[in-house]
Amino acid sequence: MKHFETLTEAMEDLRSRGYTHEFAPKKDFLIEKSTETKLSGEEFNVDEFHRFEGTSDPGDEMTLYAITTNGGLKGVFVSAQGTYANEVSSELMAKFNIVDRREVNTQGSVEPIAHLPAS
Repeated sequence: MKHFETLTEAMEDLRSRGYTHEFAPKKDFLIEKSTETKLSGEEFNVDEFHRFEGTSDPGDEMTLYAITTNGGLKGVFVSAQGTYANEVSSELMAKFNIVDRREVNTQGSVEPIAHLPAS
C-alpha cells in the first residue's frame, strides 16, 4: 500500500479500486449515504485506513477508512478528529480500532504529511 500526501489523492485511488460508496456513522450504525442503508458493526469490515495530519493544526487530523460490507458494497468513511464523538456509540467506533486486527492494511498509513519548505 502506498502512502498518500492528501486525502483527495487517497480517495481517488480508493475510488479507482471500487470504493465508490460513502458511509457515515449514526449512533449504533454506519449508514450508506445514497441509500441510507444501516449497517451494524457486524455487517462491514475495515480493509485499510489512511491518517492525515494537518501541517499546522493538530485539529485538522483526518482518518480515511476503506470499508467493505458483507453484501459486497465498497466505500469510504472519513472521520475528522473528534467530529463524531457525541454521535456514535463506543461499540460502533470500536470497529474502527484496528490496532490488534492484522487483516487491516496499515502499511504507510501514519506517515506524516510532507511539510512545505520554509520561504
